[in-house]
Amino acid sequence: MVALTLLLATAKAPEFVGADWLNVADGKAPSIRAREGKVTIVHFWTFACINCRNNLDAYARLQSRFEKDGVLVVGIHTPEIERERSATNVADALKQLKITWPTLLDPEYKNWDRWKVDMWPTVFVVDKRGQVRFSWRGELAWRGADGEAQVARAVEKSLAER
Repeated sequence: MVALTLLLATAKAPEFVGADWLNVADGKAPSIRAREGKVTIVHFWTFACINCRNNLDAYARLQSRFEKDGVLVVGIHTPEIERERSATNVADALKQLKITWPTLLDPEYKNWDRWKVDMWPTVFVVDKRGQVRFSWRGELAWRGADGEAQVARAVEKSLAER
């Protein structure tokens, strides 16, 4: 697994598609459009992927650090193997892994394709205008990489912009 970064300054973030969300209050799923004016961290993952699991603590720390600023982590669960296609199995994994942020089930890879994801895990920072400002492919701390700090800097820069 190689950690790769990609900076994108002008790509409009695709809207989330699909109705199967977990961890949403009152059934109110987040959307890119509704999040305009706020920064969003979007991560693609799957529960049996060890590389994905290795990033979860970083996402929790980022959520905790920036939630006062309106930043929200959104997970998109795109299955790699058959048992990950079950909504019940995903819900069980969220509980076991103590994941509280909204998670969209993407069993048909519709979001994966719209966001042009090609590996697990991948994380994006979406700025207040709904533009993808930063992405990271792979484990955030792979072989000493500073991916979490880079995501945090992208969030901070996005928060500072009007």
